[in-house]
Amino acid sequence: MVEMRKIGILGIPLLLLILISVGCSSKAKDMEIANLKDQLYVAEARIDSLEQRSQMYEVEARDLRRELSTLATREELEMEIEEKYTLLRVSEELLFSSGSDKISSNGKRILDDVAEIFKRFEHNDIRVEGHTDDKKIKPEFQVRFKSNWELSTARATAVVHYMIEKHGIDPSRLIAVGYGSNRPVTSNDTTAGRAQNRRVEFYITPAKLPVKPLGVQT
Repeated sequence: MVEMRKIGILGIPLLLLILISVGCSSKAKDMEIANLKDQLYVAEARIDSLEQRSQMYEVEARDLRRELSTLATREELEMEIEEKYTLLRVSEELLFSSGSDKISSNGKRILDDVAEIFKRFEHNDIRVEGHTDDKKIKPEFQVRFKSNWELSTARATAVVHYMIEKHGIDPSRLIAVGYGSNRPVTSNDTTAGRAQNRRVEFYITPAKLPVKPLGVQT
């Protein structure tokens, strides 16, 4: 009986130690749960914000396409609408003289209208692509352009500079690319086909939504 009492008495501190330990563990878990709830709240708020911005971008995309479509119809430009981008295609003859990267007066008029649309819909990025046919650069133009690649790049760059310098479009929204004759839209075997391949294209895509790690305040 005495031995059992001793065991019982000795077991009380151990029981208290276990209870204290469980209590501490429970408190730590409560703090961890509270922290996770806070993170969940922040994440849910961020998701709501991103969804609202995404919906805003979708509305802007529809309005942008409507205005570009009106312009394309008026100026006889080509336009394509895909799920991830909108394409506006402008013939070379509307923007440049043969073998030149200097924008014509008519080309400036068209680009003025295009740029004004881009300015109103600032949540979009624009890739400007220059394209040519497969005819070699004429000798009188080879001093400046050794190949169609240089010519197409110079034209795309000229358009980008015009939009930045004349209309103040944010340079971070623009990129200039020249493909030369490497991406024809049709055969270069005919005069009409070569004319179609000489073009400047605008690929308009919604700007990416910013994503920040959990715990970073916006």
